[in-house]
This record gives sequence, C-alpha cells and structure tokens, in this order.
Amino acid sequence: MTTRWISCILILLALCSVTSGKVYQKCPLARALDSLQISSRSFISNWVCLINAESGADTSKKTVINDQRSCYGIFQISKPWCSEGRKGGDCNMQCEDFLNDDLTDDVECAKIIFNRGGGFAAWKGWRCVQAVSLTAVLLMLLCCAAPGYGKIYSKCELAKQLTANGISRTYQGHWICLAMHESGLNSTKVVALPNLSSNYGIFQINSKDWCREGRKGGKCNMKYLATDDVTRAIQCSKIIQQQKGFNEWVLWQKKCKGKDLPDISNCNATG
Repeated sequence: MTTRWISCILILLALCSVTSGKVYQKCPLARALDSLQISSRSFISNWVCLINAESGADTSKKTVINDQRSCYGIFQISKPWCSEGRKGGDCNMQCEDFLNDDLTDDVECAKIIFNRGGGFAAWKGWRCVQAVSLTAVLLMLLCCAAPGYGKIYSKCELAKQLTANGISRTYQGHWICLAMHESGLNSTKVVALPNLSSNYGIFQINSKDWCREGRKGGKCNMKYLATDDVTRAIQCSKIIQQQKGFNEWVLWQKKCKGKDLPDISNCNATG
C-alpha cells in the first residue's frame, strides 16, 4: 500500500512539472522575445531558431549532461551562468527558475551569455546562421506586423521633428532626402548586415560604430534607434554629420548630393 501511495505521489508531481512549462509556437515566441527586448528585431528570427534547436521551445525542458551539470529551460542554460539550488553564476540566477513559462529571467540571462560568451556561438547547438533565410524573414514580418507597430513619416512631419531638434530649415531638404532613400521615412526599419551589425531607424544608423544593441554605446552613446520617436535618431545623425558629413551615407551621395531636394516649402516647420 505504501508503495502504491508513493507511486501516486510521484505521478502527481510529474504531472505538475509538465503543466508548469509551455511549448511555444514560432510566432508567439517571436512576439514574447520582442516584448522582452531580447535584441533588435532583425535578430529575433535567429533567437527563435536557436531556441527551437536547443529546447524545441519548451520552457520546462531539463537536460542532464552528467552528475555535475544540467541544462535548463528554453535556452538550455547551465553552469557557470546559473547555480543549482540557489542564485549564483554569471547571471546571478537559480538554474531551476528557468523551468517555468515566465521568460523574463531566461531572456535576461541569455542576453548576458550573448554579450559575454561570444554571441550565438556561446550555445554549442548553434547551427542557425546559414539556416535563417527568406522564410524566416517572412515569418518575422507576419509575426510582428501590426497596426501602429512602426511609423512612416511624411516629409512635413519629419521637417517638424528636425526643427524641434535644432536643424535649420536650410538643411532640412538634405535630411529628408537622406531619410527618404535610406529608410523610405520608416522610423522602425532595421537592416541586418553580413558583418553582424545592423542599420537602424529612419536614417539607418549603424550599430558597429555609432550605437549599440541592447545597451548604450558607440560614438553616439545610444541604443536601438529604430523607434517611432525619432528624437534620438536625429541627435545621433547630427553627431555623424558633424564628424563625417553627409558623405557618411552612401545613398545621400548617390541620390541627394547635387540633386533636386524634396520640396518642403508648404510645410509649417520653421527654423
């Protein structure tokens, strides 16, 4: 009888552990990662690929490697990044906390691993760089596209923002021409480049030199410039223009330099 009760208890515990986790589909996972700001949107498909390769997108997955080490959760995080039974490791987190369906701690630790451990290569199972193709890009567009997700500025709207940020009306035609050809006036445009940097926002500012992903940095000391509010993008672009001139943007040289500039004479912006 005692053995039967023990068996029942073990079954109940197993059932509880199964229901405490969640297996994500690709689009809900992409949205969750984006809402937790794991990285720029241009790399979320890479994260989705990594997660599926590591855990099958199962938040409750635990993989026992040996007597001394196990991998936990949707990112399969292990020592030395976390500690078993208590907070610790480089993430100062308890490994077992990665086994629930709240991804907040998982994402915070994954970002630390990415930044300190050599990017995606920190995960031994990483085989996704070549696999992220047009299909993945289309998936991200379908997952993340939503009304109001990004803003396409009109010429006059951008002129107003340029005036508010101290750019003289004399030069606004150059800035608007630049934005039209770099981003189509799309404030949230992100373009991933082969060197693993990205160009961000309405002026397509590069993360290698001028800003950083997920933290402040670069020559502008700013992060993630692809937002509806273009204030920081304008401020960083002013720094670029002051240090390098408009020639820093290849498309300005090709499409704007010595060419007819956009007509903003009917806009109400002053400056």
